[in-house]
Amino acid sequence: MAVVYYQQAQIFNGRVLLKGYSLAVEDGRTLALVPDELVDKNAQVVRLSGGILTPGYVELQANGGGGVLFNEHPTLAGIEAILAAHRQFGTVAMLPTFITDSAEQLALAMAAVAQGIEAQTVGLIGGHFEGPFINVEKKGTHRADFIRMPEAVDWQMFARRDLGNSLVTLAPEKVPEGFVAHLVSLGFRVNAGHTLADERAMLAAFHEGLGGVTHLYNAMPAFAGRSSGVLAAAVRLGLNCGIIVDGVHSEAAALQVAFKLLGKDYLSLVTDSMHTIGAKGIESFELTGQRVFVQGDRLVNEEGSLAGAHITMERSVKNARDLMQVGVADALTMAITTPARYIGRADLARITGRRLADILYLDEALSLQALPWVELD
Repeated sequence: MAVVYYQQAQIFNGRVLLKGYSLAVEDGRTLALVPDELVDKNAQVVRLSGGILTPGYVELQANGGGGVLFNEHPTLAGIEAILAAHRQFGTVAMLPTFITDSAEQLALAMAAVAQGIEAQTVGLIGGHFEGPFINVEKKGTHRADFIRMPEAVDWQMFARRDLGNSLVTLAPEKVPEGFVAHLVSLGFRVNAGHTLADERAMLAAFHEGLGGVTHLYNAMPAFAGRSSGVLAAAVRLGLNCGIIVDGVHSEAAALQVAFKLLGKDYLSLVTDSMHTIGAKGIESFELTGQRVFVQGDRLVNEEGSLAGAHITMERSVKNARDLMQVGVADALTMAITTPARYIGRADLARITGRRLADILYLDEALSLQALPWVELD
């Protein structure tokens, strides 16, 4: 088939926005970036109305979408529904997130992720298992009766290598010595989250392979001069920090401070979204036996604790620009390149060698637009 060249849009190559380049596409796949002046004058060209061409967003923490919660539907069909809901908002690769629950449900969630990885389900990277090895004092909306220390059965449950590029969130102070190293040896990324870890606990976990922090600022101690804890460790040790930029979980000033401390290479935009994304008419729902209420842009349980978020990656990128006050290239880096690199899928930050369906076309407001399709002769 003939090569088609998309022109007159800026192109995000995973690091910077390029001008004066064309994106060459053949048979539904991106081939190369070509300087405009080198494109054959007789080639088939699609001239766009400005905007940006970019790889799709990479999401490391989403609990549900399209009316489906992973905890309530720990099946491949549930995963597919969540992926489809978020794809509407630019997310092309994801870790469906399973929060603290019974061991039986956790086993089903792992089996569903493994089934999806084996089937090469489009958009599925792996799973994010947030709990149950967390600190009950920072449980948020996680059910206290399911929170536990790792037992022998848990060491065995996680001893598998069929979960793709998966992530585990735990409280470093609540797991025995060697457990983080055990997970890392099996290929998991490990984050600290829902934790009261002090500097010593964070450093010990780091030496075992701890690589990141889940939803920075939330479900962890505030920074203090004599108790620096998670935030200081994240900055000092260069940990990858997921951050929710809905303006609810962290105010604009805190988001700006996070960016100044960590920068685009250590912050990953995450939504922590529930099944309300891509679904209409949901005013409240059950989450592991708890009632959660939709209150505008926030989700809260009966105790008033935040219970996930109600935001898309499309909105997150705009908020990074507006609330964090960062440039567009930096916002895209945090939505694509940094999470892709952290989870071990740097290929997801490339714009060439990709399905055209995984390339986004954004207008000047960073809203998704349909990419014109060309019927070739």
